[in-house]
Amino acid sequence: MIVVKIKDGLGNQMFQYAFAKAFALQTKQKLKLDISNFEWYTLHRYGLHHFNIQPSFQPALNIWIRRLKRLYKKIVYYQEESFAYNPEVFKIKADELHVVGYFQSQKYFIAYENEIRDAFKIITPLQAKTLETIAYMRTVTAVSIHIRRGDYIGNPKHETDTSLYYQAAMRYIEKRVPHPVYFIFSDDMPWVKENFSTNFETHYVDFNDALHNFEDLHLMSSCNHHIIANSSFSWWGAWLNASSEKIVVAPKIWFTDATIDTRDILPETWITL
Repeated sequence: MIVVKIKDGLGNQMFQYAFAKAFALQTKQKLKLDISNFEWYTLHRYGLHHFNIQPSFQPALNIWIRRLKRLYKKIVYYQEESFAYNPEVFKIKADELHVVGYFQSQKYFIAYENEIRDAFKIITPLQAKTLETIAYMRTVTAVSIHIRRGDYIGNPKHETDTSLYYQAAMRYIEKRVPHPVYFIFSDDMPWVKENFSTNFETHYVDFNDALHNFEDLHLMSSCNHHIIANSSFSWWGAWLNASSEKIVVAPKIWFTDATIDTRDILPETWITL
């Protein structure tokens, strides 16, 4: 059995689930989700219940039960130490494997792409405004732009300099896509409306709150092309678009700390600027 700790925002939760699901499929083991982190973590909520997932949850165990289990089971705890893809994790042998990490690379689950895409189909009914927007997206060449601010502002790890990135990304798209229609997503839409503009038709997607972020994710994936932030949320918005014709532009600098190995985070077909 594999038990994965689900934590942080929706994009991170999806990476954690995708890795563990692929591990379970490859090793023919049961999968359980540990969502105990959300008992105290209030910045984000558990969000995988909006998807086509029928999870089995790992109950909280006190220290004595854990010690007792170790008497008759081989229990292994694995903590991801790097953002680089580590294929060795699939070789771990245990009766019960507990994993903690982010696993931000499609290399962990691309062998089971169909199963992962099926798991991340949204089953929660979408709001009328979301459905209306998707219908309009289908009549134009829609390009999503994700501008992540919120908890990134002042964050020494995530607040990268994007002052030139978005302009360069739009120029790249506009050289290759006739008459793009931009759909902008952000966790700080007032700032975006005040400070960000484009040269083409633009729609600010501002009708979904944090509890409906899965709808923004679905809207992103419904676009033809994507300009993403250094964010796992818009990473998934782009990845879930299954079109082989899509253009995905991503920032070359993912973290402010240049020592963090990010070589496996972005698929090779995505453009970095």
